[in-house]
Amino acid sequence: MLDSRKQRIRQRFSRAAGTYDANAEVQKELGFRLLRELAKGSGPEGIGQVLELGCGTGHFTSLLAERYPEARITSLDFAEGMVRQARKRLEGKGNVSILCKDGERFLASCPDAFTLICANSTLQWFADLEGALRQIGRLLSVQGLFLGALFGPRTFTELTQGLSQVFAQEVYLPPYGFPTGDQLADMLGGIFARYSVREELRTKSYPTLLDLLDHIRKTGTGGGQLPGALTRGRLRQLEAWFQTTHGGYPATYQTFVIRGEK
Repeated sequence: MLDSRKQRIRQRFSRAAGTYDANAEVQKELGFRLLRELAKGSGPEGIGQVLELGCGTGHFTSLLAERYPEARITSLDFAEGMVRQARKRLEGKGNVSILCKDGERFLASCPDAFTLICANSTLQWFADLEGALRQIGRLLSVQGLFLGALFGPRTFTELTQGLSQVFAQEVYLPPYGFPTGDQLADMLGGIFARYSVREELRTKSYPTLLDLLDHIRKTGTGGGQLPGALTRGRLRQLEAWFQTTHGGYPATYQTFVIRGEK
């Protein structure tokens, strides 16, 4: 049984499965970014067993399958809706197994070894990230490579500030609890002989406030606890704040590309 926080996250992502691909531009960009990272630096000479944590609708899974057609790829996600979409996308790929599993529990109980473990836009949602990273280190083969991309706490800074102004108190959206670069470096440094953390900032502009809010809903990345209802009056106040402060409706995405090798 998943805890209530994970249940809410799973439900949000499962509901967003049908609209995710059309709205997850940043997540797709990160998938291509990870693919470029795979070609850099040292790493395993041959890829045999691959584990992907949080496959979502299977976009990055398809990139992995194309790059490593001879590898055995195990991809998992705990949102049933996402798994259904991923299985449709990867239909016919005999070297890919897509499981509906919680990533943290899978890592803790898995007896296998992998030459490559990847996670795109997933790890920031883990309840015990350091524990999961230790399990990843345990499951990597001697020449194995861990590669991930995740969002940082400065994500949705503009929306957080605007909502705090409208409600006249601090508002905490989900990125508030995401790990910082320093925290990631501390975790990785205690597990991997060689590691790196690279921060990247992206800013996307949306035509209207509703487009911004709709984008968050359709990717399943919302869910912050607001101190009151976001009424029409408050939406108008929020619109005015964005226009006065930014002259539009931007959203910052703070991301980290992390790498670990034994």
